[in-house]
Amino acid sequence: MQVRRNYLLAVWRVPALLIWITIMPLLFFAGRACRWNGHTEMPHYFHRGMCFILGLSVTYSGNICTQAPVLFVSNHISYLDIFPLGKIRGYFIAKSEVANWPVLGTYAQFQNTLFFERKTGRARHQLDHMQQYLRCGKSLILFAEGTSTEGTHVEAFKSSLFESAAIDDPRVSIQPVTIAYISQGGQRMNQAIRDYYAWYGTMPFGSHAAALLPLKNVEIKVHFHPVCYLQDFDSRKACTDHCQAMVAEKLQEFIG
Repeated sequence: MQVRRNYLLAVWRVPALLIWITIMPLLFFAGRACRWNGHTEMPHYFHRGMCFILGLSVTYSGNICTQAPVLFVSNHISYLDIFPLGKIRGYFIAKSEVANWPVLGTYAQFQNTLFFERKTGRARHQLDHMQQYLRCGKSLILFAEGTSTEGTHVEAFKSSLFESAAIDDPRVSIQPVTIAYISQGGQRMNQAIRDYYAWYGTMPFGSHAAALLPLKNVEIKVHFHPVCYLQDFDSRKACTDHCQAMVAEKLQEFIG
């Protein structure tokens, strides 16, 4: 089984990407300067456009919790994940290194992404920052494994940041989310093909992203699980394990 390429796709995708990632920030800043309330929706249009340009065909299932604040907790496979998950009205939580990534790091800052250093001593500060957002009715999107995987399993969720949902006014919903890469160019994926999309380990970003340009459309499935509440569990760890189990079970169902 070989990956399906069409090099004509790369011919139009390169200029389309350059135009899209240039014009959207300009519109965002212009809208903010003119105090146009609609400028806050620009990141969501950006993500939809990126899905179209890159050939990410996304199918959603389940019901997105729209009663903010929500802590969305998802598995993580690739930097591409942010585009399908851009359907969520929320703020991504990312490691501090992402702020320095070309293009994606810049646009992440437009969304007021929370950049956290992965240091144990910063945990209390990170929780306080997250709770400030949640208390203001702003939903957050957390890649709960703390890393990305090859796309066929879900690592144990890190429980520490789940503590951010331990506030009662307002009560914070926790919604697990499963994302899965299913097929490419109409054929079911094996791991060799999935590795063109999954970004993990020591894979270099530049060459990995460039290799996507001639690839035919990829099918992605995103499932929103029923919400739960931290206060309904005996411990934070129990809540974390519950969410991880749902996400992992659905991933296995999707990839067969």
